[in-house]
Amino acid sequence: MSVIVARPPNFELILRAFPNASQPGVIFAYGDHIYNPSGEVIQPALMAHEAVHGRRQRELFTPDQWWEMYVTDPGFRYNEELLAHVAEFKAQDLRGLDRNLRAKILQNTAARLCAPLYNYQPPRSITLAMRDIRWELEKK
Repeated sequence: MSVIVARPPNFELILRAFPNASQPGVIFAYGDHIYNPSGEVIQPALMAHEAVHGRRQRELFTPDQWWEMYVTDPGFRYNEELLAHVAEFKAQDLRGLDRNLRAKILQNTAARLCAPLYNYQPPRSITLAMRDIRWELEKK
């Protein structure tokens, strides 16, 4: 995926649903591109995260259709973020880490999955997010 230092084509739609999306560091997948308005360095784990979104946009719908579903359907949004956060977790080098440190990384990933940025209604808990990530990890 190529990185573009600009807002994505559908930014106004995104911003109406997610007011915090204009914060520095928030990035967006749109088809084959990652839009990075603030121009910050994107870590490999986040590249893996956004690659999941881009792939699913191309495979399930068009990027515009995917974004419409993402913005309007909290269940769809949570599922898409769950899959992306699992990829993000798996992209981290966890070799040689003890189980406590791996658990802390899982907890941090789950905290990002249920962050206010995603505006889930009803809000998701970190306990639910950790359970769902573990379930997805064990499934594959």
